[in-house]
Amino acid sequence: MEKTYPFYDLCIPYQKDEKALREIIKEAISLGYKTIAIEQVFDHSRRDATKRVPDIFPPPVTLKSLEDEFKNQLKILQRLTILYVDVSVAHAMTNSLNLKKYDLVAGQPKTDAALTHCCTTFAGDLVTFDTDGGVKLLVNRKAYQIGVKRGLFFEIKYGPAIRDSNVRKDMIKLAHNYCVRGKTKSIIFSSGATNPFELRGPYDVANLAYIFGLSEDQGKNAVNKACRQLFLRAQGRRIGKTFMFVRSTGPVVFSDSSDSDDADSEKAADDDGDENEEMVNFVDTNSPEPPSKKKKKLV
Repeated sequence: MEKTYPFYDLCIPYQKDEKALREIIKEAISLGYKTIAIEQVFDHSRRDATKRVPDIFPPPVTLKSLEDEFKNQLKILQRLTILYVDVSVAHAMTNSLNLKKYDLVAGQPKTDAALTHCCTTFAGDLVTFDTDGGVKLLVNRKAYQIGVKRGLFFEIKYGPAIRDSNVRKDMIKLAHNYCVRGKTKSIIFSSGATNPFELRGPYDVANLAYIFGLSEDQGKNAVNKACRQLFLRAQGRRIGKTFMFVRSTGPVVFSDSSDSDDADSEKAADDDGDENEEMVNFVDTNSPEPPSKKKKKLV
């Protein structure tokens, strides 16, 4: 199993300017984050339906240089956020090979029908919303509870709330809707930061729980345990539903322990047989003879 360490920020938008992205990563390290996810966005509603391609989803961007540079300081994951308006995205996701190359797959619905599909059928790991354009969709109680039972997580981004006060109001409204609909279950906090200034430390983010209607423990879990659970669920989606998987780290050496175990078991069986035989002989030699029953003669 791939190792990840707290704290987590699972939404840092990808930028073509590698220098700017490097500065954000350095700031995340200085604040105490150990695992981050670089987000790519794909708008399924704007695809060209006239072109037939084997895989409509783009492959993950190459981050080899950044991964090598921060190898011992930070774990970098790949994330794809899919924007869609109808359920036709499900067929494309089923036949996609590029989708399995991402560590995390998030769904961002644009309509009420897409939101219901995202909570009940979407074959991803995370549900998020368009914060920059204003949160116009609110999940209902039934869909939210179904999503939680399916193991989906719901994301709250605090970075856009720092940029715009109107977005801040929408995010508070969205967070309190989770509280009303299902007692705020399966929630994670992400930054969505486009520059180092929008990043905040893990404990500062956890303190936002009071504003968003969460308890103190829920706020801490939103940047720690819940993110770890999300990562493990995503691993199950990629490799199949398993209890565990083993990765070889060196040559496999087979021992002859089975032969020695068989020999020991045979020897133990022989010893038990001899002991039982001795016990039988001991009982036969020491047990008194039963009294003979003789019939009395009648005079």
